[in-house]
Amino acid sequence: MSFTLLLIALFLAHLVADFYLQPMSWVNERNSQHFRATKLYLHVLTHGIVSFIILALWEFNYGWSELARVVYATLLIMLSHFLIDLAKSYSNKGVIPFLLDQLAHSIVLVMLAVWLTDYDEFYALIWQKLIAIDTLFVICAYILVLNPSSVFIRMMLEKITQGFATSGSIPAAGHSIGLLERGLMLSFILMGEYAGVGFLLAAKSIFRFGDLKASEEKQLTEYVMLGTLLSVSVTLLIGMSTVYLVKLF
Repeated sequence: MSFTLLLIALFLAHLVADFYLQPMSWVNERNSQHFRATKLYLHVLTHGIVSFIILALWEFNYGWSELARVVYATLLIMLSHFLIDLAKSYSNKGVIPFLLDQLAHSIVLVMLAVWLTDYDEFYALIWQKLIAIDTLFVICAYILVLNPSSVFIRMMLEKITQGFATSGSIPAAGHSIGLLERGLMLSFILMGEYAGVGFLLAAKSIFRFGDLKASEEKQLTEYVMLGTLLSVSVTLLIGMSTVYLVKLF
């Protein structure tokens, strides 16, 4: 309980300091001036203050009441945040650097939470939650509905439609829409919210209706319907199989 509580508190502190207490002007200055940006140091100081408050409250309520540990942990957060954000300022500012940046911060917070709490609780949590068989089933399900399903659906469409291809679309837009669509549908199925699947399909139909109505190509309508039905069928099969296996084991 203490590990989970501390980790959530540190993560909330990180989100507040990183996304609510950091104006965009600070980010722009860091990206342009790098280690010479005064706002980078101010941002790191903000993280230090917020983290120190969280760590002090936790340490003197649930920890060993050692101020030195609070100071060490705060300094580690500040130093790691400075190095990670400085490295990010030299990147291409895309989605991948952003995700890697947040992942690096999260790893630091997890390591600090493990150090400040009971190691046994952390390892028990990892074993019970992350390595549990139902968790592995769910992970496999999400992996299956993404790229493997995309390959299967594309092969089926090419076989049925004999190479028919849409024109005037954003490159890879259909693939990205399919990934999001199947990911959302699988989430609804695993939560038992089948109404959400219906809502998602209805929303997609509304957006697609205008395009299909305006199009004079019957092939395009059939192509879209085939793709949607194949996507839904594959996701339903994977989702319902996962729910069955989780209950079985």
